[in-house]
Amino acid sequence: MNEPTYALYTMDNSPYSDKIRAFLRYKRVSFVEHTETMETRFTVLQARTGKTMVPVLITPEDEAMNDSTAIAAAIEKRHPTPATRWSDRSIDTLAMLLEDYADEWLVRIMLASRWYHAADAAQNAAIIATGMTHGLYRIDFQRAAREFPPGIISSVPKMGATPENAEDWYAMVPRVLAAMAVVLSKSEYLTGSAPHLADFAFYGMLNQIRRDPTGFGWVTSGPKEVLDWTTRLETACKEGGSAKSGEPLGDVTLLAPLVREAMETYFRMSVANARALDTGGKAPLRVELSGGFEFEAPPAKYNRKLLDANLASVDALYTSGGRLPAAVESLVLGELRH
Repeated sequence: MNEPTYALYTMDNSPYSDKIRAFLRYKRVSFVEHTETMETRFTVLQARTGKTMVPVLITPEDEAMNDSTAIAAAIEKRHPTPATRWSDRSIDTLAMLLEDYADEWLVRIMLASRWYHAADAAQNAAIIATGMTHGLYRIDFQRAAREFPPGIISSVPKMGATPENAEDWYAMVPRVLAAMAVVLSKSEYLTGSAPHLADFAFYGMLNQIRRDPTGFGWVTSGPKEVLDWTTRLETACKEGGSAKSGEPLGDVTLLAPLVREAMETYFRMSVANARALDTGGKAPLRVELSGGFEFEAPPAKYNRKLLDANLASVDALYTSGGRLPAAVESLVLGELRH
């Protein structure tokens, strides 16, 4: 009896597509991949989800889903083995905070580098045009290369990443890689001996960064531990995960540098964003982040929604009698409950 097959719609330069593709392969879920085109962008993605964003996963029962974290949650429920979440709620809650950091903060570094460096921008305009025009009759490649990137580029300053402060964003890359290397020097994966959803989130972003001319230099000249982790995760995805459960990280002090980086950047911004919205949301939010970076951006309701979800997750842990790992508890609560 054949295994039911999912349909996955992706783009070649989408970090969330890379994240879910790797995740599905690791989970041994059967799927057929379709590259988004100018046709399926509207006839499938928008028609089925109301949005034109990838990835979109269509189940064998014809249910359409988007948002990589929501897709992963649904697949984890349907296909619990191999597990990509920890049964230990303490380390799992922490890992999911890191997953959100990768999804929502590292993407800003990737987009700034991609679209503010000429060679990277030219490469990605071609990648987008190739995907959008693939297999379509009489669709102008050059027109697609000109018309699609501006919509993406215009969204980046709204995230607080501008050509003027781009170097502040790029300065985070060696800090992130070094922090990852600390834990990966002692652990196979970021939060334990098997991949967690957080690993796939970090992988999606770093895989896209290293595909661009500028980012390639950053990643390949970075810590060997991170490069080895990338290879290890890709091999695990190619072979499929084991039914044997991994073990969560024993020495959580190893995660402290990465947790600190996430808390003093993304989560500090998230709290400041919520305060700005609470005071009317008309003035830009301004907050000093790690490294003396003076962050400024329009307040965003989407970021408030994510912060509320993260706070609810942490509160649920403590309400149930649990708590975050002692090694990072003050780092997390010091920012989230500031």
